[in-house]
Amino acid sequence: MLTQIEEIRDLMLQAMKGRQIPPEDAELLADDYLDAELAGSHAHGLSKFLLIDYALEAARAEPVVVSQRGSIAHLDGRRQLGQLAALKAAALAGEIAVREGVGLVTLVNCSRCSRLAPYASAIAAKGLAAIVTNNAGPRAVAPYGSREPILGTNPIAFGFPGAEGQPLVIDFSTSKQVWGEIRQATLEDRPLAPDAFLDADGNITTMPTEVEAVVAFGGHKGSALCLAVELLAGLVAGAQMGLAVRTEYDLGALFLAFELSGSVVAASLVPMSRLLSDIRSASPLPGHSAVTVPGDRSSERRATALAAGYLDVPDEILQTLRAMAAGGIGMRGGRLTT
Repeated sequence: MLTQIEEIRDLMLQAMKGRQIPPEDAELLADDYLDAELAGSHAHGLSKFLLIDYALEAARAEPVVVSQRGSIAHLDGRRQLGQLAALKAAALAGEIAVREGVGLVTLVNCSRCSRLAPYASAIAAKGLAAIVTNNAGPRAVAPYGSREPILGTNPIAFGFPGAEGQPLVIDFSTSKQVWGEIRQATLEDRPLAPDAFLDADGNITTMPTEVEAVVAFGGHKGSALCLAVELLAGLVAGAQMGLAVRTEYDLGALFLAFELSGSVVAASLVPMSRLLSDIRSASPLPGHSAVTVPGDRSSERRATALAAGYLDVPDEILQTLRAMAAGGIGMRGGRLTT
């Protein structure tokens, strides 16, 4: 259903007000979910917001630094909402990097932080390069050659300062599709992608109700990267890994910020701008209208939606959102909450 963007945002804010989420935090959360929807990342957008009651079941407190040595700090999220805890971790990594040249912050014990792009972008906005990653379990990804889900979907994001003030962010899951795509397909009453999900027998399935696992992208190489992210989160952040992950509070995340080599950030970004320009002006393959860099299509979708002033929202999502704003509960549903 075509719905005005401002109405959608107002419904989210009203729903969070009824859940005693402080106004400033509610604004940040609404902006994050809505931006994901505008950018076309629907599995991290409005349908993800419908699960907020699940995250609010835990008692929450402000994240605290439990240890810090040199340029490395470890943050206990104290079961805070993931986006809020992740923003604090990203800010701390940036502060340390500005002072020390590099900053590494780990984060555990918070709910899911959804997309990693906002945190890589927040670090890059300080004139720093960023790597952000987490082991996004519980188990969902079948290692290469297996039908058994063991690893998380394990995204990784890279952030770079932009010459024109707009950071370049590369954010992707190491699974072929995010697990939230099952929830999105269920809400939209459509089949899944025909090459990403496995049923109990290890066969490809497009039916959301049959899914037991998702495959890693890129065959054995993508599976190896997925494993590497799992190990980074487990070993560096001190989080659980693989089958030991029981809830989202067992997961870990890393926020790494680097100082650029050039003494003047703007000057050091000239080669990057030239490279991106060369890529965009490259000759496209047959069937491709243009060559893009990561973020181009998301920016185009966002600009188109904002210019129109509305979004096409599946009826079930909109009805649940309105019910939440009126005091009702959000979405439940077992593995759909992951």
